Amino acid sequence: MPHFIPDATYARLLDGLTGAFMTAATSPTTDLRDTLAEALADADLLPEVCRGDFAGEVRTA
Repeated sequence: MPHFIPDATYARLLDGLTGAFMTAATSPTTDLRDTLAEALADADLLPEVCRGDFAGEVRTA
């Protein structure tokens, strides 16, 4: 089953991923993996291992 996210979040994620790729492609000192991870984090998509870092936080809209 796919995971659905709000349209605005999806658009922001695509923009962030595109920007990350372009930054890494045009800068020899930029790591693509790092820039992609930042784009995903900006869209509030984090790996499970990070869950504990947010324990007890209340999500706001």
